[in-house]
Amino acid sequence: MQPGTGGFAEVYAAHVAPVWRYVRLRVPADSDAEDVTSQVFERAIRAWPGYDPARGSVGAWLTGIARYTVADWWRRAGRELPTDPAAPSLAGGTADDDPEGEVLRRLGADEVRRRLGHLTPREREAVALRFGSELTSAEIGALLDVTPSAARMLVHRAVGRLREVLADE
Repeated sequence: MQPGTGGFAEVYAAHVAPVWRYVRLRVPADSDAEDVTSQVFERAIRAWPGYDPARGSVGAWLTGIARYTVADWWRRAGRELPTDPAAPSLAGGTADDDPEGEVLRRLGADEVRRRLGHLTPREREAVALRFGSELTSAEIGALLDVTPSAARMLVHRAVGRLREVLADE
């Protein structure tokens, strides 16, 4: 949907769940995720007239806003992004033909999120973008300033590291 072609309510309805999942992977509690998600959509509705579909999907645009909003939330909390975040469930709309998503589903989301601290910050971000916001490799690459192939490999390596951590325990 493009600005001016309909209400922002449709954008909100279509994207609130993936934005919340992404945010929840980055902040310590459901209540914090609800607050930050609200802030994301407040910022988004103000910026909606400037959204340019030629630069990327609405989901990627909202996730970009979410990334900055999460960073602002941590700064206001007087901390940096955590190295061992208490992240939420990774349940959600990953495709059946997505091997990384299947691994995460089989391992159990709660177990996976407890082990996210074993990943580098960049790997945690890639996992949150892929499985929280359900972004494509191209969209993740654009947000992380890497190629789609590099984004795909980053997610693949992160999931592999999670597998190793779980196997060691």
